[in-house]
Amino acid sequence: MKNILKLSLVVLLLISCNDSNKSKAMESVIDEVVGNNDDINQKYDLLLKELGTKTPMTNDQLLAAFPKKLGKLNASEDKNNEPRITSAKSVMGKFGDGSVRMEILDGAGENAVATVLPLKILHLNKVTSENNNAFRYSKKERNGILTFGTDRDENTQAEYQSELRFLYDNRFYVLLEGKAMDTDALWNAFDISALKPFKTFN
Repeated sequence: MKNILKLSLVVLLLISCNDSNKSKAMESVIDEVVGNNDDINQKYDLLLKELGTKTPMTNDQLLAAFPKKLGKLNASEDKNNEPRITSAKSVMGKFGDGSVRMEILDGAGENAVATVLPLKILHLNKVTSENNNAFRYSKKERNGILTFGTDRDENTQAEYQSELRFLYDNRFYVLLEGKAMDTDALWNAFDISALKPFKTFN
């Protein structure tokens, strides 16, 4: 029954994909059905279990650990863009007059599912580089970290043209967004060492 449900999802997935993406979408679902993704599933299942036993950081700890500088970019001095706690209990702030936005979710405790599930889905996707008209998706290892990227054309009228998602220190879900830059330029503007204060809480 479980396999039938998964295969049924293929039909819906293929309807929503363009022709160039259909084979990759089909491959991803078939791998899931026949068990070729067992290693990835096991990895994220163990991570989910481990994170669920940890105590989340407090709001004050999140704000204190959040970077004051990102590479050459200083944190925004605009009070509306200062680091703050979001409704999703993550910490968010902007850098370089808003050219880069960063949000970090502590994946511990009740946040474990919200951290692990999106990354697991992105990891299971077989697409490593995909063009879809105004959107370009990528999966790439940067400095030993598996990152999931999206680039948008300027005519999409999105506030940010690029975004990167990744897991830091096997606990923190990081979302980076950049204006007028692609994902490679966004990563180059980012400094992974700026996240070191979060390590002390893991």
